[in-house]
Amino acid sequence: MEYTKNNYLYGTGTGDTWHVNIDPPTRKVRTYFEETVEAVEYVYANKVGKFTVMLSGGVDSQYVCEVLLRLHIDFDVVIIELKNNDNQNYNEHDFKYAYEFCKNKNIIPKTIRLNFDQLVESGKLIEIARSVSCCMPQLVTCLYVINQLDGFILLGHDPPTLRFIREQNIWVLEEFQWAHAYLRYYKKFNLNGCPYILSYTPEMMLAFLLDPSIVKLGTGQHPGKLGSNSTKSHVFNRGSDFNIPVYDFDSKIRIKYHGFEEIEKSKISQHDNMLIFKDFYKIWNGEYLEPYTEVIQRLSIFQ
Repeated sequence: MEYTKNNYLYGTGTGDTWHVNIDPPTRKVRTYFEETVEAVEYVYANKVGKFTVMLSGGVDSQYVCEVLLRLHIDFDVVIIELKNNDNQNYNEHDFKYAYEFCKNKNIIPKTIRLNFDQLVESGKLIEIARSVSCCMPQLVTCLYVINQLDGFILLGHDPPTLRFIREQNIWVLEEFQWAHAYLRYYKKFNLNGCPYILSYTPEMMLAFLLDPSIVKLGTGQHPGKLGSNSTKSHVFNRGSDFNIPVYDFDSKIRIKYHGFEEIEKSKISQHDNMLIFKDFYKIWNGEYLEPYTEVIQRLSIFQ
């Protein structure tokens, strides 16, 4: 099965030559929730093996679980606990949200306790990063775990992401080269699963961008905001009534973490196999940007 429907979303090049192709929908789109349901039902009908969701503690993977629960689809949940050589947690501040969600939904998760220090010291982190041109150790760590799991692995990877560019006073859709490492890894190792379930179809892509909350953001009606992270929960909740909390780096309700906050302050962060990611960032941090109003016009051929 395709990793994105009909391969509508794919990247080429690297660094300064990084470019992302996004094909338009094949029909008029509905709400993002309705398009998510259709995509998940399609994937479920064509998958091999039981759904396994990587639950990070963020709202994206929570949304995936909420959709599966709404559709009464059986699935497993995997939570990653990162440990140091003294068996102390690196990411408890992040995965606590995942455990809290599972408790509230009567889900018994499978916990993967990974010695992150050993992963770095072994050189395996660097090996994986080089294999898919990825400059983000957080993502590479997730890929390492995924390749050891059974079932049909679903990632609640970011839906379309918007960013405000102050110098040009415009909102843009952004697609990073490092984020597409999920797609590259799945393809390279022919993994069973879906790394981009929240952007699986072109209809989902456009439906997200046309959500009223995103339209207001992308057309400059929320002065002061710089990105879409604190807005996507509104999209997830529209029509679904999931009541997923809004979060951002400055949120008082739910803080947004990237998971490596404690690792960045630890001794292992100074290991050569971590410091090299600064060099990787210089060559693999390709960024595709397309003005919001232009991408809407280009993709809305059936609207």
